[in-house]
Amino acid sequence: MKTNAFLGTGTLVLLALKRDRIRLVLWILGIAVLLGFMVAAFGEMLPTDQDIINMATAHGSNPVMRVFLGPIAGVSLGGFMMFRLSTMFAIIIAFFGILTVTRHTRHNEETGCEELTGSSVVGRHAGLLAALLVTTAGSIVLSVLIALAFIINGHPADGSFTAGFALGAVGIAFAGIAAVTAQLTDTTRGANGLAGLAMGALFLVSGVGNMLGDFDAAAIKITSAWPVWLSPFGWYQQILSFYENNWWLLLLFVAFFLLTAKVAFLLNSRRDVGMGLIPARKGPAVASPGLLSPLGLAWRLQRKLFIIWLLAAMVVGAVLGGATTELAERMSGMERTDVLGDIFGMSETFAMALVAILGPFIIFYTVQAFLRMASEEANGLTEPVLATAVTPLKWIMSHAVCVFLGTLVALLSLGLGASVSALADTDIRVLKLFEAALIQAPAILVLAGFALLVFGLAPHLSSTLVWASLIVSIIVGPFLGPALDLPQWVQNISPFTHVPAVTEPVTATPLILMLVMAAVFTAGGLASFCRRSMRT
Repeated sequence: MKTNAFLGTGTLVLLALKRDRIRLVLWILGIAVLLGFMVAAFGEMLPTDQDIINMATAHGSNPVMRVFLGPIAGVSLGGFMMFRLSTMFAIIIAFFGILTVTRHTRHNEETGCEELTGSSVVGRHAGLLAALLVTTAGSIVLSVLIALAFIINGHPADGSFTAGFALGAVGIAFAGIAAVTAQLTDTTRGANGLAGLAMGALFLVSGVGNMLGDFDAAAIKITSAWPVWLSPFGWYQQILSFYENNWWLLLLFVAFFLLTAKVAFLLNSRRDVGMGLIPARKGPAVASPGLLSPLGLAWRLQRKLFIIWLLAAMVVGAVLGGATTELAERMSGMERTDVLGDIFGMSETFAMALVAILGPFIIFYTVQAFLRMASEEANGLTEPVLATAVTPLKWIMSHAVCVFLGTLVALLSLGLGASVSALADTDIRVLKLFEAALIQAPAILVLAGFALLVFGLAPHLSSTLVWASLIVSIIVGPFLGPALDLPQWVQNISPFTHVPAVTEPVTATPLILMLVMAAVFTAGGLASFCRRSMRT
């Protein structure tokens, strides 16, 4: 590889930092401050070692919880924090690494910026190297701030810095993955999609390894199975911050990053600027008759994302649904103290609980589908459509129908996957699993309606506000709200708080109210969009 291929890297690094000076600060400070707030909240909630032991035993002995939370080791507040909260932050940091790299590589090529900078004295690989350096530097700064968040709340310095760099290393690992996917496709969306699929697969691999592991109640320690060593998510968990502090495992991240970066540079040298190694599929010579309608066009734009989520929901539902009987038997005699109560004596209720836990995550599909619609306008592709006989109302209604129906079908596919894999258990009524999935729909539709309202009123802020509403709904809702001991009025902000639990009788009132709210938000968004000018 020629030295001049990296000429101008420093200049491009400064350009990237100038472009993202606000974005990077918000990403890094937002993650660190949020984690610091949660560390402080858990310190008040678990003041004694016995409290930590009770919570660690309740969660660590549950194989399903280990899929989403990872392993735990030892009796310490910091160790329990890493067990309970690190997965959520690791996923957010992984997204940070992916989005930052693709923004300064594939997005620059897609918008023509790469050609503009490449016409000056800039090496072939300077842009890719600059993106990796900026993302790596941001991840290191984030690691230090996370460590300080633990230290400020009274945790040991060695465990705090181990935890900080373990989480920051996840961002660096997925920056390397994104660098590779950016060379494969010719669109930012495709690069992000491939990196997201890799992230989902690696998360599932580590989750299976943790689920198949053994829990030692005496030592309060989970020994994970071998699949965790195949995933960066498993590597950071096996560092066991605040317990063993296995610093040497950070070398795995360094080796993985160097390997993926090397592959990315090799692929970058074998393609043309603006093109991907995976050739774009040629369209048919004659357009489909369905594209003559706004709904057909909206479906064409949304279908790839929908199919991916449809299959993913079905597979995840099948995997966890298939393990229902075994896991229910293993926990049938266990005394439960967490929010789910002692519901695991019956396999049907257990299966419903699994579906109910996974159902709200379909909101990520809803948000992605919404952003697909918003990007059409932001990229100037909506105006040519509206220059025809298509009215603004028809255009936005077509996308709204695809998003709303896609959300419902994705929920049904989750229930279908769990139902098919649980057919062998005669104690499980299939319709109950579909009920557990569909009962999440009103809460998701509230957020979807809010997304349309924001898109109609403030399109420039729509992406930020939609993601913010999703994160707030998850944090203050039933997932973390009770654990953080938030006031009930704060928890009520999340629509998921008002979804009946699987152990409670279904009451129609909150579900109807949420559907009415979703309808009001949607109507407001449609009316606002039709009255405003196109985004420029």
